[in-house]
Amino acid sequence: MRPSCHRSSNVLVALAALTLAACSSPETTLPPARDLGANAAPEPAKDAPGDLPPTTDAAPPVTPDAGDAASPPAIKSSKGSGGPTGQSELKSIGGLSYIINVPAAAPTKPRGLLVLLHGSTASNYRQLITIMATVAAAQDLIRVSVLAPNGQGWNEGNQTNAATLLHQALQQDILTKYDVDLSRIVFSGQSSGGGFLSSYFLPLHATNYRGGAFMQCGAAPPVPTFAPDAATKAGLRLHFEITTGDTIWPASYKSAVTAYTNAGMTLTKDDTKPGGHCAFDQQAVVQAHLAAMLP
Repeated sequence: MRPSCHRSSNVLVALAALTLAACSSPETTLPPARDLGANAAPEPAKDAPGDLPPTTDAAPPVTPDAGDAASPPAIKSSKGSGGPTGQSELKSIGGLSYIINVPAAAPTKPRGLLVLLHGSTASNYRQLITIMATVAAAQDLIRVSVLAPNGQGWNEGNQTNAATLLHQALQQDILTKYDVDLSRIVFSGQSSGGGFLSSYFLPLHATNYRGGAFMQCGAAPPVPTFAPDAATKAGLRLHFEITTGDTIWPASYKSAVTAYTNAGMTLTKDDTKPGGHCAFDQQAVVQAHLAAMLP
């Protein structure tokens, strides 16, 4: 047998088998192809049952900027250029003598200021700095005791001029030397010092100060017209103190309380302690009321 004839027979047999298999298989009809066009996107496949929905990239959480966080308002201070620490006796530009005590430790924030006004015959001018040492340390206050222009009493002589000189001493001397928190300025006047505060200084200059004022064993109604604005009413609180046995100031004390109440000022008062003129602890009075006065 020739090899070429044998190979031809095998090919014919294979072709016959393939033809028979094609004829016996059921016909399969394919769906017509869709014309997607040149720019069309293919239709997305539907999710199979039980599959999770397609995920999308979630927007990253918004982190607030550090500057957007709520923060306490900045302290308004005098930003003084610097002055001596410890205790010094100085003169203001206008000629007023004053004793000032400034903590030696560097401040961590602007300090408050406690302004002390003595009684007649300059009583306690030098002692008031020591008398108020504890409350000043607790509240981080600079203490300053100011001598009346006549060297005797604050409610003597030209009190309008005295009020101007005191205001200038604070604004032009002390606040320019020290970094003082302008919302924490406190006045405490003893006897004639208290009478001067309520009768002249506050009516003329209260609008320039925020904090509080103590009229201790001395108070009188305003002599200049006192019509405080809303900011003064909100930012300056007052306390009046007198003993039951005081024989010098009781009538003017009552008139002062009435006048300042009618003016719309926030105030407290105490006329219940027994004793004679100024027979009480002035520092204890400041300690008892200062926290309610200051921010």
